[in-house]
Amino acid sequence: TCALPIFSLLKSRVKMTVTGITSDHDSSDDEVDFTPTVDIASLPAVVQGRLKALKNLQLKTVQAECQYYKEVHQLDVKFQQQYDEINQKRLTIINGSYEPSGVELEWKDKEEKDEEVDLEKKVAAIKLDMDENTKGIPKFWMYVMKNANDESLMGLLEDHDEAVLEYLNNITVALNQPKNTGFTLSFHFAENPFFTNSVLTKSYTLREDPDAESPLEFDGPEIISCTGCTIDWKAGKDVTKTTVKVKKLKARKGARCCPDKVAKCCTDKDVTKEVEADSFFSFFSPPKINESGDEDDLDDEERATLAMDFDVGFAIKEKIIPRAVLYFTGEAFDDDDDEFEDLDTEEEGSDED
Repeated sequence: TCALPIFSLLKSRVKMTVTGITSDHDSSDDEVDFTPTVDIASLPAVVQGRLKALKNLQLKTVQAECQYYKEVHQLDVKFQQQYDEINQKRLTIINGSYEPSGVELEWKDKEEKDEEVDLEKKVAAIKLDMDENTKGIPKFWMYVMKNANDESLMGLLEDHDEAVLEYLNNITVALNQPKNTGFTLSFHFAENPFFTNSVLTKSYTLREDPDAESPLEFDGPEIISCTGCTIDWKAGKDVTKTTVKVKKLKARKGARCCPDKVAKCCTDKDVTKEVEADSFFSFFSPPKINESGDEDDLDDEERATLAMDFDVGFAIKEKIIPRAVLYFTGEAFDDDDDEFEDLDTEEEGSDED
């Protein structure tokens, strides 16, 4: 079972489930079969009966928890409207249709503590080709995705994807309502030389109620399946495919070589085939499972792909969309760096002791 804890109690808590696959967000690296310290079967019948009564009380807790998440979803829907309005204003600044002024420009960044680290960052940083006449913030979302690649996108983004993502204008999320049955991510693109779609979508289906077969395992709404969309690639522009040479056919010799005087049949010829290429855009073609979340027909590789897909989709919804500017500037990682520094300091102190 794959489980990802919510980033805030007032956000939809979603557990991502794929049988037999452990998410990177799980606390343990290896799955170990748990053996209880108490032999339940050896207990007196009266005690076993009391345990059953406790399980019935536990079921009432699950039912109350389920209702809690349903009410939280109504809060999510309510506040999503505010987030959408804020993000729409953000879009107008990014695309250059609105120029902020006055108090909108007043912001004091925190002072850097380590000048030496600053210098290293500046050396590694990419210099963007912009001047005072630049409209909006070009390639904003491409750099957001590039900076978030290792931390949130599980490394799905490849170098050849960047040229496509330069045309990405916005990423939005729509929550299903009134019931918490899922959400849809929409990637909005300008007209581009790669595909004809103006929007690429990825929809996730949630199960908001406990699984009837194991209700006591309920730990919040679960992502149980996802659906991508068809990308209408232009000829020769599909970055999810690549052509590889299989073998070389040697030219035929002698009178039988060119009976029709066709010169090309007398030359060597490469035999090629099209194969899958690593690409972020494969994200829109996930392994297919039914809406009940039954993935029995998937092989291990497909299960692993689906587990990663759930993690990525949830990270885009909960982290990348709401914190886009911090991913662009790199500040989204500052808190994580501080946490690691604290851990290093503690470990060094313990070694001295």
